[in-house]
Amino acid sequence: MPPGLFFEQGAVRGYFTDFRAKTISPEAESPSRLLPADLAQLALGWWDRGLAGDRGAIERFQYVCTLLEKCAEIRENEWRWPYHITVPKYNVRPPLYSALAQAQAASTFVRAYLVTADSRYAEIALGAVRPLVKEAGSDLVSLTCAGPVLEENPSSPPSHILNGWIYGLWGLWDVALGIGDEAAQRTYHASLNCLRQMLDQYDVGWWTRYSLYPHLLPDLAKPFYHRLHIDQVEVLYRLTGFEEFRSAARRWRGYDNHVYRIAAIAQKAMFVATRYA
Repeated sequence: MPPGLFFEQGAVRGYFTDFRAKTISPEAESPSRLLPADLAQLALGWWDRGLAGDRGAIERFQYVCTLLEKCAEIRENEWRWPYHITVPKYNVRPPLYSALAQAQAASTFVRAYLVTADSRYAEIALGAVRPLVKEAGSDLVSLTCAGPVLEENPSSPPSHILNGWIYGLWGLWDVALGIGDEAAQRTYHASLNCLRQMLDQYDVGWWTRYSLYPHLLPDLAKPFYHRLHIDQVEVLYRLTGFEEFRSAARRWRGYDNHVYRIAAIAQKAMFVATRYA
């Protein structure tokens, strides 16, 4: 998915990844069957279509928001979106929750709040990030020496999945800017600085790692995710101005050639053959 066309540095507007293609996928015909993050991405795709001037897109966005709200669990003041799936790669069993899904739900409901001024949507967005902003950490946050890591898969040991971490940061960014939440702002800055310190760990010198989970072989990114990493760190540079993100984007883009793609695919085949040991 390419970077979004409508996001801005100092305001909540378009989303950071262009999910408009989700709105014309076969899955969009039955949105109630989608997993939480996919449902949020569909909503964000409709949101960006609305910004592009597509008639009826904002109404579709609001409809998907309703579906996303209905599939949430409410625990005290937290809104959580469960996954009833097993993830053998990281030895995670259901039910599980994901910082990626929480953050993309938050990004969705911040935009619903901005378009409707309905404070209920603001509360849902705040509830979505509460598991991510606890100072003592949670199942969705790993506290490291460098700072908090937002976990797409709450595994033990932690997996530190790169794309999910960055999506998590964007959810905090949206809540901090769109609602003015100080806890989201603090955690965003702490986790962003942690990522700046850890970013080189995702670089194997010719490709990127999908995660830092201690498998027998490095958990390399598939070509799709390698390109997503490039786009994500480029967006982070445009949002923050931190040079390490621009440098990583340039370096990782240089890795994306035919020889290294074939090598990455071959390594992934060996990786799967180990049964994720």
